[in-house]
Amino acid sequence: MTIQLTTLVGQIQEWANRQDWSTALAQSYVTMAEQKFNSDLRVSRMLMTATNTVTCRCSTLPDNWLEAFLIFVADDCMASGWRPIRYKANDEFFRLSDWHAYGYYTVVGRTITFGGSPDDVEGVQYQMTYFAEVPILNDVTDSWLYTKYPNLYLWASLSNAALHAIGEEQTAANFDGLANNLITKLNADFLRERASGSRITRRGRSFG
Repeated sequence: MTIQLTTLVGQIQEWANRQDWSTALAQSYVTMAEQKFNSDLRVSRMLMTATNTVTCRCSTLPDNWLEAFLIFVADDCMASGWRPIRYKANDEFFRLSDWHAYGYYTVVGRTITFGGSPDDVEGVQYQMTYFAEVPILNDVTDSWLYTKYPNLYLWASLSNAALHAIGEEQTAANFDGLANNLITKLNADFLRERASGSRITRRGRSFG
């Protein structure tokens, strides 16, 4: 059984030299860190894919949705069977007719609205690849973010912990800076990964 949350709580108490902090208090710093990750972090391991058949113009977004990455509509004319559609701002999207809105989508609150004429009988199939919330750290299932980057969890949690103490503003800023620097690096690495596949043309010969 994994004990990732218990391990991190112990580390927070040790680093802050505050063994008197309750488990609930230390865990609250972890929750605050996860809020920061969901706000600032955008890496490949956060990407998830969901498919839905929509019979009206709109659908509710997944509960763990943070931000769209790629959205497709089913299209038999495409080799992949999917055609990408593009985001359009609310005020522009809702001015368009069904004909001109085809190939676009917009998001209002927790609802995504698709352009084009709806099919209330067969429905239209859409596929969304999106950034999902990071998994909540616990002692039951492993979190990929803690497993891969335990220092990020520690630094972000300690920055919140230091704010709890009077006169520790500089310590909080130092830990926050460490967390921000790593988040910036990981986000930049992801952008490079996305671009790297489009810059090289590979030509090969079959074996045999």
